Amino acid sequence: MNNKNKFLLLIPLLTGLLLPVMTFVLYIFGYSVTLLSYSVFSVVSALIFIISALLIPKKKISCKALAFLPVISLANLAVYVFKSRSAVVLVSMAVCFVCAAVIAEKACTSSKTKILSVLTSVALSVPVLIFFIAVVAFSGFGVNNVVDKIHSPDKTYYAEIVDSDQGALGGDTVVYVHKNSKLNLIFLTISKTPQRVYLGEWREYETMQIEWKNEECLLIDSKEYYIE
Repeated sequence: MNNKNKFLLLIPLLTGLLLPVMTFVLYIFGYSVTLLSYSVFSVVSALIFIISALLIPKKKISCKALAFLPVISLANLAVYVFKSRSAVVLVSMAVCFVCAAVIAEKACTSSKTKILSVLTSVALSVPVLIFFIAVVAFSGFGVNNVVDKIHSPDKTYYAEIVDSDQGALGGDTVVYVHKNSKLNLIFLTISKTPQRVYLGEWREYETMQIEWKNEECLLIDSKEYYIE
């Protein structure tokens, strides 16, 4: 396999794995990743997959790892649609899945590998479809509104009060503590995963007494909640 073919195989694989791997690794260390624009990233990913599917020569290369590229694309589709709930993202990630199937068919010369790719893709398609239907069905069901933000004395943290309205089911008042520092890269932001310190009744925020005792302790109705 020459360097050009290696490059063509590597690019879609890295594109598909970039966000899931980065999200998983950072989650272990207590951080989260947020794309600045899921729509832009999904469209760019779709273009990369289209170009790769067109340029990869059939039966001239072999890469068993690409048998799982359609599965990776399906997983990305589920995550991206859940986070953005955008039609542009849905279409772009669906294009990635189709192109991933074409790339896998071209890159997998073994019949057994091709069958494995098809079976795993079909098996994952079912939960992804159910997940997508659930996201569409409940997309307007609950509404979360940030009603206030309160910074710690030295502004290291800020408490975010969220009113979670669940319609006929009522809702909750949730308090999250965020760390102010963020790492802004070209197309994504890495930040400390917010800590949920309080879960109360719906609209409780209207009478809630909340303030910072110090940089590490939040007072909610005179009860202390320490930041980990």
